Formats: sequence, C-alpha cells, structure tokens
Amino acid sequence: MTHHIQHLVDQLLLEQGEYRPLEFLLQEGRLNYADYEAWRTGELGFLDEALFGDPDHIQQDLLLAEEYLQRRGWQAETLGYEVWRRHAQAGSRSLRFSANTDLNARFHRRYRKPEDQPQLDLFSDAPATTLLNGITRALIDRNPPEARRQLERLYETAPDHIRLGELERLVEAAEGLNSLVSDAAADLYALQQTLTPLAEGLLGKDSRNLLIPLWRRLSCALRNRPYRSTEPELHLSYTAGRALDWEVVRQAVEQEPLWHTDAVLLMRHAQSCDQLHQQAVALASWFELCWRFPAQGDVLATIGNHELRRQWTAYLDLDPELPVQSFPAWLLLSKPGLTRILPDPDNHSRAARGTEHGVTACPASYRTLYRLQHDRVQARTNDTMALRARLKQQDPVLFQHFLAHPR
Repeated sequence: MTHHIQHLVDQLLLEQGEYRPLEFLLQEGRLNYADYEAWRTGELGFLDEALFGDPDHIQQDLLLAEEYLQRRGWQAETLGYEVWRRHAQAGSRSLRFSANTDLNARFHRRYRKPEDQPQLDLFSDAPATTLLNGITRALIDRNPPEARRQLERLYETAPDHIRLGELERLVEAAEGLNSLVSDAAADLYALQQTLTPLAEGLLGKDSRNLLIPLWRRLSCALRNRPYRSTEPELHLSYTAGRALDWEVVRQAVEQEPLWHTDAVLLMRHAQSCDQLHQQAVALASWFELCWRFPAQGDVLATIGNHELRRQWTAYLDLDPELPVQSFPAWLLLSKPGLTRILPDPDNHSRAARGTEHGVTACPASYRTLYRLQHDRVQARTNDTMALRARLKQQDPVLFQHFLAHPR
C-alpha cells in the first residue's frame, strides 16, 4: 500500500507540480467533487464526513503521503479554504476539513519544491499583475461580478495586456452560466477547444471551479438528447462525466436501450460505477467490454481503478498468453472472492442486469470457471471434475493457468 501511495503522489507531482491533499482524495476516489462543492458553499460542516472508505485508513494514507514528501525534501505551505464569496452570509468564513485537529491541519498543507517558488520580478507591472491575480481568484471563487469589476480596471490600467482577450473569454463564460444553450454542438466545441485550455492555463488545478458549472449547463441542454454513436460526445453521459457527476453518467447510459452493445457507453458506465464504488456493477461492464469489444481492452491500462489496472498489467505478462476475452475469467482465478459479489452468469436475469436487454456476451469458459471458483469459495466439491473437464475442452490455455494457479 505504501508503494501505491508513493506512486499516486508522484503522479500528482508530475501532473500538477505540487501536492495538495484535496487532489489526492479526488484522485483516489475518496471524495466526490459535488461534496467538495457543498463544503465550499457552506452546506457541509466538515468535509471528511463525506469521504468514502474507512476514516482511519484515509488518515493513514494522508500521513504516508506527507511523510514521503518530507523525506524527499519538499517544502510545506499552509492552505486556506473559505466559503465561496457569493454564498457567504457576511464576509469570508474559513472552512474546516475535520473536527480532528491533526487531520484538519494535514489537509490544509500543500507541498512544493523549494526551487519552484515564484520569485519577485522587480520589472513586472505590479498593478496589472495584482489585477490579473484578482480576476483569476474571483473566477476560482465563482464570483463573476468581482471578476468583471477587476477586468474593467485592467482594461483601464493596461489596455495592451497580453492576457486581456483570454480573461474576457473566461469572464464572459462565467457571466453566461444562467443563460440557455442555443447550439449544443457549438458550446461543446468552445468548451473543448477554447475555454478548457484557457481555464487550465490561467487557473491551473482550480479551473474545475469554473469549468464544471459550464459542463453542467451543457448537460442540461443535452438531458433529453438520445445517444448517437456518430456524435458520442453530444450526450449527457459525456458532459456529466466532465462535470464529475457520476450518478448522472450512470443513469444517462442506462436510459439508452442498447447501451451494453456500444463500447463508448460501456466504458462510461464502468467508469461511473467505479467512481460510485459500485464494484460489482462496474466489473460487469468492464467484462462486457472485454467480451464484446476486445480491441478496446487497452483502456484497462489507464483506468482510475488501480487494483483492476494492476491485474490487467499482470494479465499481459502471462505465459502462455490469453486473449482479451479471457481476462474476466482469469480475474476470477486471481480473485475467487469476486464470486461473492458478481452474479451467477447462468442465473443472471434481465432485471439484475439493469436493462431491458440484459443478455450478456460472456463465453462458456467464463461460466464454467465462475462455477468452479464459486464452489471453491463455498467449499463445495460437487461436479468439480466434470467442470474441470469442461473448462479444458472449452479453453485449453485458460485451463493451463487454472492448473498452475495456487489454490
């Protein structure tokens, strides 16, 4: 587990140039962004109450991450979080992550390389820089009127400022959040090609505070639009995913009558269920992807479910090799306990599948191996020899791995 924590911290440092516990918890799937928003708007007292998983385990993970950074010589800085200004009753109010003093302090520390600290530029235009910082802070704080006020001052102070056009686009986008979408395709293009790169460049990690409401605005416009495989991104399951609204993604996929026969929808369904900690449902969709669309199997090397990603990496190193379609069966070899949560493929009703078209594409070898592993977990020995003989006939290579796998 320590190695996994170090790997995750290294990934955050590589992508973001610093470590913040907030990003760690989001990346680990311990925190939903919607709960973070509720905390920042003052609706939630302590953010740690909304975390997924064992509190002691999460606290230990954060401690391990901090100790790792300290060993590397990274420099700690104190972070502060306040209620977003337009939600504050009177003035600003500091937020607490936890009632636990140590855990609260740990959440409010970030780590950077000492040499990466910004240096004072004596030749910079101090008033313009101050206004630029004020505009970006107002956008991060979801305060469009303040962003517009400071932008107008920047126009007066430095009318030739190189960032004026970019800032204008972002402030306009923030001001237009309550307007209706007239052309969903045009809005999607603007979000993908212009607003996202601009926001990420100017606001960094905090660009989510601006972009997620924009994605939700587009989601509202796509709520009743059916899925078209020729335009897969013009669908609620895509825009809700960009807004980190995973329950909306799941529901949007399942509303499509033939969702399990489309690779894109299967992936979105699996990813959303992973984020919602619905392990069995997520695995069912990952398995369906392997069986129906083996050419898409490589996506498993990049998914957020680190344990499934690790199992996929081990699968690719098998000798003799197995095809993508056999990965679900091999996973049952590696983790027989999954038969406790995965449905029996021989008795898997359409209602259990969550769709009117509940027929799965699982091969016969998976059904046989499921029965073998299920009986093993339940300490049953009935028909074991017959099942082994059937598996050998159905998939001789998989049977070799069955025999070689420790039991």
